[in-house]
Amino acid sequence: MVSLVNKPNGYIYRMRKDVQSTDLPRVSGVEGLELFIAEPIDMGWMAFYRKSAGSATYDFKVVLYNKDKQPLKTIDLCEISGNHYCEVQDVRWDADNHYLLFNMACPSYSDSVDGKCSKLYCYSVNGGNMVWETDYLVSNDIFILDHKYVYCSYGFTGEKKFIYMLDKLTGKVYSKIPMVYSVQYMELKQQNGRHMLYAVDYNDHLFSFAVSDKSATKKTTAGTTTKEPEVFTVCHATSDDGFLNVRSEPSMKGKVLTKLYGVFHGLGNGVLRSKGATWSKVAVYDVTGWVYTKYLGYQTWYTGKGKRKLVANIDDMPIYGENYADEEEGLPLFTTVKKGTVIADDFDEDENYYMLKTAHDFLFIKKTDAIVK
Repeated sequence: MVSLVNKPNGYIYRMRKDVQSTDLPRVSGVEGLELFIAEPIDMGWMAFYRKSAGSATYDFKVVLYNKDKQPLKTIDLCEISGNHYCEVQDVRWDADNHYLLFNMACPSYSDSVDGKCSKLYCYSVNGGNMVWETDYLVSNDIFILDHKYVYCSYGFTGEKKFIYMLDKLTGKVYSKIPMVYSVQYMELKQQNGRHMLYAVDYNDHLFSFAVSDKSATKKTTAGTTTKEPEVFTVCHATSDDGFLNVRSEPSMKGKVLTKLYGVFHGLGNGVLRSKGATWSKVAVYDVTGWVYTKYLGYQTWYTGKGKRKLVANIDDMPIYGENYADEEEGLPLFTTVKKGTVIADDFDEDENYYMLKTAHDFLFIKKTDAIVK
């Protein structure tokens, strides 16, 4: 039913080993390290070097090579994660976004490091920054990915075991399935027209799960991946010069339509319409365009922990800002959102409005335009 394509050295081994090329030139910093993974990727080759299993200290490095096997970049996984006490048990390349994903797993029982282990990390090679990281105790042993999701698991003797399905762009947990025994192998297959995840546990039990794809992720111009936000999100520039150019297309060649500025009075002046790995679509007043995601900051009023949830109940539901000019003229329009958008679970209310608080300004929603669930 399953092959060993995702763990060629055998699923009983905790760490994936897959050396498909032995002639990759060594670079400074990997002398004395064992070549554990060498596999082709879209840009050439990815190599993973580590100290031999059982070494007293850890050292994990990834080297990216071009198609001529010339080194392009060296990435120190301990350094970029700030983790020098856990071990990398799997590392994978995401060709869609040029992200490097890797886990830092517990070297033994999690309580030996106070549970601060077994995170999954996503690092942008182009941006040189950590895109996201999970909570602790989410990923050890194998993880795999497809064009939208990451599938990982956590489990150890005497500890709770789970399989997770994460959003590949954000690390958000879409699904969490309890397991009796820890997972040693995972593989994706098409079965009778369905997308299936197969998992093998520590006792060689085989499980299958149908993957339900209800994400709003979609492909747009120039291979940009975006996700229509379900939560009202205000955005602002975080660049050193205090603004981002809003362009007519997701490219530096796009015409500059307006500017997205930094936070003022506790608010950004833009609203997130869709989020992408490199480019995101934002609305700045009545202008909608594309900005560079790397320098984009976000603000929401939804934590996911509130007991009630404010939701837009009409199409193009208006959200109003503060009026400092003349109170009698009413509140100025800040933006509109589509019906069904989650606005907040942290809000106040008076007789006529729901209010979203910031450090200085407020935003207002008419009670007749929204519902509380």
